[in-house]
Amino acid sequence: MKRLDKPVITMDTIKAMEDMSFFTHSLIFDDLLIIAQRETNCFVLKSTEGLIIIDAIWPKVEVFNAIITAIIDVGWNPDDIKKLILTHGHVDHTGCGKWIVDAYHPKTYLSERDDIFWRDQPVKKNRPETWKDYSIDVYIKEGDTVVLGDKTIFVYSTPGHTPGGLSFIFNVKEDGNEHMAALWGGSNPPEKIADTVLYMKSLDHFLDMAESKKVDVALSNHTSLDIGLERIAYSKKRTSYMPNIYIIGKEGFRKYCQLFRNLCYERLEKLSERVNDI
Repeated sequence: MKRLDKPVITMDTIKAMEDMSFFTHSLIFDDLLIIAQRETNCFVLKSTEGLIIIDAIWPKVEVFNAIITAIIDVGWNPDDIKKLILTHGHVDHTGCGKWIVDAYHPKTYLSERDDIFWRDQPVKKNRPETWKDYSIDVYIKEGDTVVLGDKTIFVYSTPGHTPGGLSFIFNVKEDGNEHMAALWGGSNPPEKIADTVLYMKSLDHFLDMAESKKVDVALSNHTSLDIGLERIAYSKKRTSYMPNIYIIGKEGFRKYCQLFRNLCYERLEKLSERVNDI
């Protein structure tokens, strides 16, 4: 059976990142909630001492409302939000953090490099409503951990998509069994050859760390990369005898990460063609 070896990403994909007319969510592990709009995800991780939000989608109050509604829907309390952790400084991930911070006062985390990037190089330069609008309390870097109760998030420096991008590995549970989940913090490779090469080196590093941590769960912060909306829809209707679609095993995670490498190959081919045309 022929299958795609990389996702189809078009201008419509990019435009859909600003479409706040649709949200969905599902409890994909006993302690992990995913919330998505058409193209971007965030996660809420439940610990014994409170909730951790990982990424915050887009800076719209509709996103904030969707996240809080999802938390309440699965029976958790938004007053338990203690930490907001960001993978990188793009507006579709720093997102509605301002509303979360104002309402619940969580401690915020990002790399120092991407905090500067977020402030000085906004993606939407002519749209002030998307500019940096809240502060980072803790700068995190390679080798750090963010701990809350029984949850430990291992932090890895994975620049390329952004100068200070981060990726995370953390423990999740289903039916009393522990699994290790990995979230690659980047998505599309960058526009310059040197940055794309750096992206690939970061991916190699993260794969090595994922293997050492025995990662068997693949998470994505963009739905187009992992048929995300379909995975969420499956999880919402999954019955007790059906497998968890997010658990793909150690070899499965390595195969999943190949899609990012394939995107890099495609980007390098296009950049090479531009150079040859000059």
